[in-house]
Amino acid sequence: MRKDIPHNRLTFGDAECEAVLRTVRSGQWAQGPRVEELENTLAQIAGVKYAVCVASGLAALRLSLGALNARNGDSVAVPAYSCVALANATMAWGAKPLPGEIEDACWTLDPRACSAERIRAAIAVNTFGAPAILGEISVPVIEDCAHAFGIKVDGKSLGSRSAVGVLSFYATKLIGGGEGGAVLTNSGEIASFVRSTRDYGDQPAHAHRMNDKMNELEAVLVLAQLKRLPEMIAARDTVAQRYLDRFTDARYERVFRVPARGGPRIWYRFAVEMLRVPAETVVRDLLPLGIHAAIPVTDWRPQGSPTAPIADRAYRSLVSLPLYPTLTEEEQDAVVEAFLTLCEGYARA
Repeated sequence: MRKDIPHNRLTFGDAECEAVLRTVRSGQWAQGPRVEELENTLAQIAGVKYAVCVASGLAALRLSLGALNARNGDSVAVPAYSCVALANATMAWGAKPLPGEIEDACWTLDPRACSAERIRAAIAVNTFGAPAILGEISVPVIEDCAHAFGIKVDGKSLGSRSAVGVLSFYATKLIGGGEGGAVLTNSGEIASFVRSTRDYGDQPAHAHRMNDKMNELEAVLVLAQLKRLPEMIAARDTVAQRYLDRFTDARYERVFRVPARGGPRIWYRFAVEMLRVPAETVVRDLLPLGIHAAIPVTDWRPQGSPTAPIADRAYRSLVSLPLYPTLTEEEQDAVVEAFLTLCEGYARA
């Protein structure tokens, strides 16, 4: 019987199960001491003064933009190839998301996209685990670390390289907690704004003060995941290197392009750029072979957005192959065999 190989699979064990059970039995389920413990742990890993946990990655983005005073009439530079959450968080404050061109091959925000007038801030995503280039951006930056966290670049921890870093703990992110997010910063003012605005209780009525708190169950899941983060990062790297080894063949250089080796990164996704056929064709053709690949990002940009040829190409051509710590060599061999078989056909077409 054929066994389907999912695009993603949760990584967890007894530690996560036992942590949740202890928390349920404790009777403390809403935001409490475990959330505070997680905040201290995240701040230590990121090398920042403050970490404030919130209900989701979207909440982390939205509250960070509020802390940076994004308001009506402002623009926020975001990668033209990125999750719609960035646009949603921007629009929540009445500001306009300005989709900017991305870097070739690593798919992160091109710093030159942040030079337009009236840009209040920029959101730079460590896309698929490749650290974004931040040093050349002149406006306040929110570094989105949902795909990459726990390593250093040029001596600085991801999440500490800008005014604000944000994390998402959605179930399939690098660090899974079901839901939840966090804001990382060295600014006491930003931390205070997020801490106040995440909770409407016992405060004056305000349109942006919602229920953005994290609960204790999410917090203990994330704490358990953080303890195994180094081993999960190493396992992802092993899978990625096997893909790179198997896909380095001159026969396929006109059919697809793989991510570059080298440089500090986390292999959150293994995104292959198709050169002969659209990404949707590959995803469709792999499915009958038992392989669940994905088009990793949906194009949300409205008509009239600035031109961005590299982002256009990414939406059209990128396919995400299965990559996660629990992917076995046998499963990965099946993915490689199916993908290369298809590519041989694409090459002859």
